[in-house]
Amino acid sequence: MPHLLAVQGDVKSPQTRALALKLLINEGEKRPDMLRQRVCAGIVQAYHFQNSVYNASGRGATALLTRDEAGRCVTETIFDAVIKESGMKNKRAQRQGLLKGILSLFEKDPGEQFDHSKLPLLSFAAEILAHLPYTTLNDPLFCVYNASCISTLDGQTVVKALAEVVGGDVCDPNSGEDEIEQAVKKGNFDAKKIGLKGKEQEFGQLCVDASRIIPLLLLKNFLRKAYNLSEARIVEYLPSEKERINEKGVSIQPDVQFSCKPLPLFIAGKLNWSIAAKVYTNLRQLMRDSETALVADEGKKSPKRSRGGRKRARSSSGDDADNTPAPGNKGSSPKVSPPS
Repeated sequence: MPHLLAVQGDVKSPQTRALALKLLINEGEKRPDMLRQRVCAGIVQAYHFQNSVYNASGRGATALLTRDEAGRCVTETIFDAVIKESGMKNKRAQRQGLLKGILSLFEKDPGEQFDHSKLPLLSFAAEILAHLPYTTLNDPLFCVYNASCISTLDGQTVVKALAEVVGGDVCDPNSGEDEIEQAVKKGNFDAKKIGLKGKEQEFGQLCVDASRIIPLLLLKNFLRKAYNLSEARIVEYLPSEKERINEKGVSIQPDVQFSCKPLPLFIAGKLNWSIAAKVYTNLRQLMRDSETALVADEGKKSPKRSRGGRKRARSSSGDDADNTPAPGNKGSSPKVSPPS
């Protein structure tokens, strides 16, 4: 079954994908629980399949398919048909299990040094989360909720660690543009002048951690726009709440497509300082935009407490292209950890 799911990534051969889907449906009828349980693992296999088959052409892996429908571009994922046939669309617990399984790819165990070679897989996973066939707002809200659990805490930790490396203000590490951001904006960044020479390993690993978080920040911003999610609704949302009748039967905004390609931090094993500085800038700006969006929306809201109980701090942010700025159960949140 994992191999049949992997072949869903063969975007250049619709016939092969259709045959694999037919076999998956047959297997799903015999063992429906097995199919549902293997979709998340199949996503990883599909990424590796594409990476092996298409990488030589420089195309890279993509989880998205596009088609023209009545004059507008419709984007769907390579797993839409599998999810439809598995019956998960009608079962909230199984949908949330799938979403949380995909989001777990972005988590990092304490003390773990995140491997930069996994960053393209995270972009692949973010594309799937952005364009799964959601028909109720509960699903993109669930994505935003869990993505925030990871990006808010881990993002703040990485920003502070970066401030320590570059000699910034660790008490208020991201209050505004710093010297590196200004240099990147002007196009005259020089690691030696900034005093970063000799800190390649530490700064580079922190940029890898930043690149792990950036897709989540971009995903949150994309889902907010694509499904018209207000910050007020995001803040009051709890995974344990009942689905609201008025939030069913929704669809994504037309002609929108998520894009988040990882930047090449290392070339021939050496840190690309120019790209690293851009990643540093992107993370800081996205994190600031998150806080700004939250504060602005808090100012508009009534002080009345939401039905869900205590308000939670949230974040949202950034545009959805090339990692550049321009969604469990109650009480259960993804792992968060300090960068290595």
